[in-house]
Parts: sequence; structure tokens; C-alpha cells
Amino acid sequence: MSRPPLRRRAVLLGAAAVAAAGGLPLPARAAAYPVINLKTDCGAKGDGVGNDTGALQRAVEKITAAGGGTLDIPAGVYKIGGQNQGRVAGQPYYRYWTMLEFKNLAFLHIRGSGGAVLRLAAGMHYGSFNPDDGTPQQPPAGEDFNELYRARVGAMIQVEDSSDVTIENLELDGRNGTLVLGARWGDTGIQATATGMRLLRNTDVTISDVHTHHHGLDGLTIGYGGLTTADPPKPHTVTGVRSEYNGRQGLSWTGGNSLTVTDSQFNHTGRGAVRSAPTSGLDIEAESSVCRNGLFTRCEFVDNGGPGVIATHGDGGHTRFEGCTFWGTTTWSAYTDKPGLVFKWSNFYGRNNLGYGAADAALATSYADCLFEDRPWTNGQVYRDGYLITDEASAASGQNVRFADCRFVARQVRSVWTNSDTAVKTFLRCTFDHRHAGVTEGGIQSHPWGARFVACAFTENTGTTTSRWYVHLNGVVVAASPDGTPTTVAGPTVRWGSPTGAVGVIPVGTYG
Repeated sequence: MSRPPLRRRAVLLGAAAVAAAGGLPLPARAAAYPVINLKTDCGAKGDGVGNDTGALQRAVEKITAAGGGTLDIPAGVYKIGGQNQGRVAGQPYYRYWTMLEFKNLAFLHIRGSGGAVLRLAAGMHYGSFNPDDGTPQQPPAGEDFNELYRARVGAMIQVEDSSDVTIENLELDGRNGTLVLGARWGDTGIQATATGMRLLRNTDVTISDVHTHHHGLDGLTIGYGGLTTADPPKPHTVTGVRSEYNGRQGLSWTGGNSLTVTDSQFNHTGRGAVRSAPTSGLDIEAESSVCRNGLFTRCEFVDNGGPGVIATHGDGGHTRFEGCTFWGTTTWSAYTDKPGLVFKWSNFYGRNNLGYGAADAALATSYADCLFEDRPWTNGQVYRDGYLITDEASAASGQNVRFADCRFVARQVRSVWTNSDTAVKTFLRCTFDHRHAGVTEGGIQSHPWGARFVACAFTENTGTTTSRWYVHLNGVVVAASPDGTPTTVAGPTVRWGSPTGAVGVIPVGTYG
């Protein structure tokens, strides 16, 4: 199967360019709602000096009163956000100001133009603080989520329980380097809202050409609590979004059905001033809900403090990735252990776990036309830890996980480790290119226990012809290919079954 061209943008389309093109056209139903200009109608300055939070709140009041509307944000830098502080019985010491918080709207269109920037005011407190005197203090033992200790920033744009929502052509700058950090709040790190866009229980949502960065928590949160698999889709479409240098996630998907993300980047999470687990590019983690029918096309998950994508908790998974790049510089490129994940035409740089195994092959992780390689990123780093692929996360030890037409390029690591000799993993027309000459003489270059090979090729480029390594076999099946293509081992250094084992065509059969 040929790999389709990746229509990557060298630079994501900026706000000015989209504005020049007219932005997204307003639907006919927009005529039923007011168009509010943040400057002329709400008094915003947009000069980066005065605080424009009051103007945002006036815009919210106008649009809420009408049941919906269009908010135009002209060119400018809008300093927003703030906190009241002082001891108040039953409340935290630092109490955040709401920004653009909307609920129960039938229509909402937020559109920037000419390089509109919402920028967080400096000096906001974030984390856990003593409610009596405002000093940094962790909540009492066993009270990790005690609200009295929480200082939060809020979300720049928060939309709840609404439909027909569009957000476009904006930069959201969370300035996490200016936050005054308190102690841990929540189960790990600081799990308090300091987010670019927070979208909860909405439907028919479109986000395009937004740069959301340096937030204390997430660049973008999309959630829909209470969903079941019987509920109809709640479509969300994300295009041309760049979410980077945020504290916890580029994108937290905490519930939903039908999320389509195209030409977007979720990079460098945890590389700013704040870092809270899991610091991934994308976290698929349903919270009292389900995550279903996700599709990511031509997206990047690069240089995150945690895995580029993580899916290990909640009723999630069920997502396709096509033409995506996962690049782990200091940890896993991806770490998934949920059903229904499919990766196609995608590149994984740095160690990756095998994925989700299941007796039902339709639920097991599937890879097609993918590249796995320990190639360093532009900073010279890539996560190397023994093997390109391991199966340690899967509850079913990789049962029915499938790789078709994939290539493994092991430069300074071994290629594949699968630990069960009874849970079958299939490799169809795959190439294993061993280049790691640093393995101890007589050692293992690949450990594919329980693998089924069909028309695969083990090649090598180690720079030596005298050393001997091997593919370690246990419960390994070499099966016939419908077109007669055999499984082969090139040799002479890497051999089948032992350091003195076979090279050339490997006969059909069971080994180990």
C-alpha cells in the first residue's frame, strides 16, 4: 500500500492570513443573533497595557442575553485575567476573574482578525495556597482536592452546553512563566484550570487556526460528561491548531463522540514553566463518559514531557491516526492501552509500546504503513530504552495486535520485544532493519515471542560482517504468504534463532 502525500504546512495558517481570506463564512442563522465588537461595543483597548477582562465580561453578557451571537475580536493584544485576593470565609485566598465563559447558547462564533492575541496578565497565583494567609501550602493529608486551597487562573475561552460553536483566528497566550506557583493541588502536580480553550458538553463545534500556548494546564480541553455508546455523535472539528508549551496537555479529550482533528500540532507539553502529569501531547481519557470516533490526520505530537499520545484510563481509545508524527525525545513516542486504536501512514520516533491486545481482533491495536525508528529530533534527542517496540502495557500481551507494511529501523537499539509466546501478534510484509552494532557479541537484536511473520524481511546494516547476533524465538510462527513471498533473514551478522542460526529464506513452520 502506498503512502499518500502528507499535505503539511510549513507554518500553520496565521490569523492575519485567515482574516484576509475572510475567515469562516457566517451561516445564515447568524443573522438571528447580534454581532458584538470587543472594542467598539465592549470598550476593550487591545493595547497590551490595560486589563481588558471587563470588556470580555460585557461581551459575554450581551451574547448570553441574546441566546447567541458573533464576537469580533479586532487586531490587538488584550491583557486579560486577574484575581481577587484576601481571606474570605469558605473561599480560596486567590479567586480568579472569569474571562470568556459562555453557557447554553444556540449559536456562538468567536473570530479574531489581524493577529488578535488574548494574553494572560502577569503575576496570577496558581496551585495550592493557605486560605488564611495566601502562602503556598499543600492541602491537608487526604484532601488533595480541597477547594479552599485551590488558586486557579480559569479558561480564556470556556463554552458549556452549547451548539453551533466556532472559534477561529486567535492566539491564546497563557504566559505560564509569569505564574506565581503554589504547592501541589490535586493528585499530581497542579490539576487546576489554567486553560486556553475549555469546551464541555457541546455539539457541532469548529475550531480553526488557533495558537494556544504556555498555559498552566491544557492548551485545549474537549469533554462531554455522561455520554454512553448509545448516544448520538457530538461533532467537534479542529483544524490548524497549534497547542504547545502547556503544563499538562496539548489536548485533553475527556469525553465525546466524533472528534476530527486535522493539520494540528500538540508539541512541547511540560517544556514551559509548569509541568503536571501526564504532560502528553494528547490524552484520551474519558471521565464519567466515553471517547469514540476520533480521527487525527496529519498531526504532530513532538517533544512532549510525557508520551506524544497516551490512552491508558477511562472508556476511551477508538481513534484513528493517519499521516501523524509521534516523536519522543525524553520518553515514549506513544503509550496506549485502550481498544480500537488504528495508526496508518504514521511515523514513530523513539520507543513505543505495542498497544492494546484483545481476543477480539477488531479491538486490538492496528498499524499499517508505519515507520518506527530511533532517529533524533532537531535537538539531538530521541528516547532510547532497549527496543523500538515493547508490549509491557497490554493486559493481553499484545494478542492480535497487527503490523502491516511497517518498517522498523533500529539504529542504536534493538527492534522488537514481545513478551508472551502464546498471544499472537501479526507482522505482515514488515521490514526489520538492524543497525545497532553495540549489542553484546552473541546477544539478541529482536525478541518477537508469540509473533506470526508473513512475508517479512530481516535486514541489517551494522558495519561489520564478523559479529553474530540473533532473533530470539519462542512461539514464533512463519506463515505462508498468499503470493508466495517468503520471510527472509539477510545475515550474515543477525541470524534466525541463535548466533549460528539460519540466514536466507526461513521455511514455514513454528519456532522456539
